[in-house]
Amino acid sequence: MSIAQDPVRALAALALALLASCSREVVRAGRTGGLRLAGAETCTARAETGTWSWWYPDGELREQGSYEHGRRAGVWTQWYPNGQKRAQGERRFCASTGRSEREGVWVFWHPNGREAARGLYCAGLRCGLWEYTNQDGGLDGDASGEYDADRKLDGER
Repeated sequence: MSIAQDPVRALAALALALLASCSREVVRAGRTGGLRLAGAETCTARAETGTWSWWYPDGELREQGSYEHGRRAGVWTQWYPNGQKRAQGERRFCASTGRSEREGVWVFWHPNGREAARGLYCAGLRCGLWEYTNQDGGLDGDASGEYDADRKLDGER
């Protein structure tokens, strides 16, 4: 007998589907009364889901990104207290570490808005070509270069 032919099984399947998609909003205030964090979590597992945001005590946005099944996933962005973007890149869950690691291209900025660094992460570690710049925009030759497993290949950093 199919679910469509058995109303009890159909109702049970619907209830399970609703519970699985159920989420509740989470909003927490900081000591000064302003928003500290906001997001949603699943009703059943209380796991973070969807977009989450965090604020500095003065009300400036500090960090924002998405969760899937209680793990950071997708694009995450961080800001300095002055509102300038600080970092942006993707996070993916890594089963071997049990953490949501930085993955793919990440970009970092100085507080003055100039790009500070750009490069690849592989399972949370710098890999491939990384380009670092000083606050004045000039290339930082000591830090820039090829990285493997978070170590600069020429041994400088």
